[in-house]
Amino acid sequence: MPSSGKITPNIATPRLELVAITPESLTSEQASDGRLGEILHCRVTSEWPHADWEPHVLSLLQQRFADDPSEIGWHRYILLRPINNQPATLIGSLGGLRWPEDPEDAEIGYAILPEFRLRGYALEATKAMLTWIEATRAAKTIFAHTFPHLTGSIRILEQCGFTLEGPGKEEKTIRYRRN
Repeated sequence: MPSSGKITPNIATPRLELVAITPESLTSEQASDGRLGEILHCRVTSEWPHADWEPHVLSLLQQRFADDPSEIGWHRYILLRPINNQPATLIGSLGGLRWPEDPEDAEIGYAILPEFRLRGYALEATKAMLTWIEATRAAKTIFAHTFPHLTGSIRILEQCGFTLEGPGKEEKTIRYRRN
């Protein structure tokens, strides 16, 4: 069972492995040094990083590691999918971030590479992340931001018990809150 202040194990679902990022994997990704697959022991496709990934988030996560290395599970997970007895493939990312200014809130976010969309991976991973967050008992409120045109993302949030709360933090986004 996860607990605050301890290194977080990977999270397994029936089809996925959610691997918590580390400072080493984050640095490799940020530098685009080609070592990410070696560090994670997986295949990284040419689609990585996904188009929805915002590079400034990598800097934010580096700062979060520097501020509190024990918060490893609260940053970001890489989604790996073993396919046909081959090495696992990196298919997306998922996060459950607590903001320093309000540590009782957790924000989730996810993205799946285009080649792997519409197979239920985002829903499966999001449900696993929500279970992990709830098991920590560290967050009282769980929310997510998305864009109104991302109907697939909205559908996932709704299937996970989120409802529209109103405008989001960033321009043109909307905020969903888990009931």
